[in-house]
Amino acid sequence: MMTDAWSLYDQMIAQIPEDVLVRHVAMGAHHCLVEAECGTGVAALHRGGVRLRMERGWVGRPLRELATCAKSWDFEVASTGVAALNAWHNQLGRLDALGLIRDAESTDPFVFLAPIAARMAAEKNDGSRPRAVVVGHFPHLGAIAEHANVSVLERASRADTDLPDTACEYLLPDADLVVMTGMTLANKTMPRLLELSRGALTCVVGPSATICAPVFEAGVDLVAGSVVADAALAREVVTCGAPLHGSGALEHVLAATLCGRAALAR
Repeated sequence: MMTDAWSLYDQMIAQIPEDVLVRHVAMGAHHCLVEAECGTGVAALHRGGVRLRMERGWVGRPLRELATCAKSWDFEVASTGVAALNAWHNQLGRLDALGLIRDAESTDPFVFLAPIAARMAAEKNDGSRPRAVVVGHFPHLGAIAEHANVSVLERASRADTDLPDTACEYLLPDADLVVMTGMTLANKTMPRLLELSRGALTCVVGPSATICAPVFEAGVDLVAGSVVADAALAREVVTCGAPLHGSGALEHVLAATLCGRAALAR
């Protein structure tokens, strides 16, 4: 349970040792990348917020200090801070203790969430359909929509049916299933979204998704995120301004709480 909106960020940052140093920082057209002594992390580049610009000269400085940028109101700077968080947290050696599911049939949330939505529908005794709320505009929602009423919340609407993100206050408290982009950490909406989603099965998805104990303790049940499988390739892709999706630089992973595992196994 979060005591205040910043507690999630502070707990994630505090778990990074003070003596781990930054080796390289890159900001491309689509993603940010941070290489540190402990590994490499990435995050989607989120534009918006105030215009502070990213400070230079991070090489050789503490990774924990760079991770505090996740609290910046310049969302590009915050995205780099999230990449720094992921350089520490999103490493396979740490994820086994956090419920990494190595034998998952799929790490694609819009594949493994569809049967969960189907089971939710089957358990409805009044003929109604479960309510799914997706924060962020994603493709391939059709499989979930076969079994649930899906509402998409998007700050920058991409479809006529997208609802403004302010609809979260009205829809999330009654949702059965909530899917949110990991970019909600950078834009500071994640703490409130999780608070509103306490009655739902909640999944955070995407390359920005940080996989760590504070996220699960804040109310997330499933995280479908990524670890950097090829750091050199990831650096090349980000530096060239190309998207990481489909590049082969990332390994998609799935981690879950006991509640999340139970939902997958039923």
